[in-house]
Amino acid sequence: MSNTATASPTRQQARGRIVYPLVATVATVIVWLIAHATLDDGLRAASGDDVQEIGLPMVIVVTLLVGFAALGVVTLLDRKSPKARTLWTVISSVVFLLSLLGPAGSGEGGGSKVALLCMHVVVALVLIPGFARTARKD
Repeated sequence: MSNTATASPTRQQARGRIVYPLVATVATVIVWLIAHATLDDGLRAASGDDVQEIGLPMVIVVTLLVGFAALGVVTLLDRKSPKARTLWTVISSVVFLLSLLGPAGSGEGGGSKVALLCMHVVVALVLIPGFARTARKD
């Protein structure tokens, strides 16, 4: 049996991970563009007593921050655990499910809620399996 199944990712695989936050960002930009073009009032969310417009720069910055934070987590798991893939999948799935509470509770109007939920879903669909594919196998 080959020992490569449990080995840490190669440097090339690890460097290739940077593509996932970038792809997630492009995906959220596409969702934002569709929402912006179709919603009469724009994409809006409640923040306390205020209503905040969700602009494209915010979407880009937040998605990149989340993507690179996720990259840090999966890299740390690879270094510290032989079960990085399983841990990554469980942790990231729980974080994703919890993240859905934000748009569900703060989106202003049905269209904004749907658009914000879609953004969360596309980020999860890119990052969770993408990073799992490169994480250390169990």
